Amino acid sequence: MDRLTATLEAMQNPQTPPQVRDGTIRTARTVSAALDVIGAPGTPDATRGQLTGLVKQVTATLNAANRPGTPPEERRAITLIAERSASVMPMIGDRGTPRELRGQLAGIVGNLLSNVNRHAGMQGPAADDIRAVATAAATISDPGTPHGKRKELAQVTYDASASLRDRSESDEQIARMKKKQEEAASAQGLPDVPLSEAAAVCTNAVFDSVPVDTLTRDLRTVIPGEWRTEGVNDYWKSEETRNADLDVTVQLQNAEMSDAPLEIKRLVPRLADAVPANELFATLGRPGLHCLRAALQLDEKSGVESGSWVRMAEEKA
Repeated sequence: MDRLTATLEAMQNPQTPPQVRDGTIRTARTVSAALDVIGAPGTPDATRGQLTGLVKQVTATLNAANRPGTPPEERRAITLIAERSASVMPMIGDRGTPRELRGQLAGIVGNLLSNVNRHAGMQGPAADDIRAVATAAATISDPGTPHGKRKELAQVTYDASASLRDRSESDEQIARMKKKQEEAASAQGLPDVPLSEAAAVCTNAVFDSVPVDTLTRDLRTVIPGEWRTEGVNDYWKSEETRNADLDVTVQLQNAEMSDAPLEIKRLVPRLADAVPANELFATLGRPGLHCLRAALQLDEKSGVESGSWVRMAEEKA
């Protein structure tokens, strides 16, 4: 707990990217809740042992993300992996969770986090696979994932996590996992929400999951000139407005925060450039459904196409 506290204190530095700060705080809350379960008198010894191991692994990963000298993009990637790994803790601590699923979830995270330090910089195909496994773990733990789909996804994700050390086997296992992950998320159907809400959820998920360099490249034509001139250090969040815009907040390279309204009909197609449909669920998890809903509504109401998202949305509508 002392190591986690020290990590949280480091988040007070104004230079810390807001995505890193928010992800670390959310992860710390999940870890804190897991510690309560560990300390509860009625917690079974097996569950207590699994949670204790996960707390140590996730905390160590957060510390790795915040080591001095760690590049900002690597910090963002590792923090995201830690947060999505921690998302399995409530399900493991739930007494209603089948023993086999508990073991699979603990094994997935163990395999996943043991590979993080092997890929300095978190770049390249191997690092992409690590992020995909972390997102699949979060999908398994999502309360909205149907039981049958959860069981299937847990097995293939466990196999994929075990293959991370062997690239000769990893590609096939990761492909199977991504297919099952899309099926698990899609089983919930497209959300029946207004365009502004769908666009905000989608945008926040993309900001959270996609490297800043990719966002800077694909959003260049829709962001204010000031942001292009100064440079964006971190795309932080978006919020709904009463107009056809989202209020988007970023951290600039000079560490100052800046916000501006961005038109939804211009923003969503550029987000679709950043995350192709065939990688949507492996990158975002369930929020990918909100991206498809936003794309479908823009196409139907305004004739605005959002690349491959529209075709996938029509298939799943």
